[in-house]
Amino acid sequence: MEQISLLNQSYVAVMQLNGLYLIANVILLWMMFRGVSNAYIYGANTFGKVLHSVLSLCVVAFVSNTFSFAASTTNNWALAVSETGEELTGGMQQFVDSMGATQYMTPGLIPSDPIGIVFVLAILVGLIGGMWTAPGPKE
Repeated sequence: MEQISLLNQSYVAVMQLNGLYLIANVILLWMMFRGVSNAYIYGANTFGKVLHSVLSLCVVAFVSNTFSFAASTTNNWALAVSETGEELTGGMQQFVDSMGATQYMTPGLIPSDPIGIVFVLAILVGLIGGMWTAPGPKE
């Protein structure tokens, strides 16, 4: 049981880190979408649009990496728990079975689930498309 306890402690620590990333994601996305709304209110020149697009790509990469990191952490934790050889409680066994983990995953830049991919692409289109359709600078 000591091995599962150690796995639980490490899982909690990693998920707390993921929670901090979630807060950072919310703040960064708010800032970027605020930039889009300011571009519609005040207008934006080409340099501002290019700079916003580059920053948007960086923010979306961070968001996408956070999604991928959370998915791989959960998968790897479920697989590690199933490999301990100890008897698992009913809820823990159900969680391990529902994850269906067969091998360890490494986080990447693209989320592993289709809904996460669609969400990240929607953010990207909203940020870059919104900025490039904003009017030019107002005189």
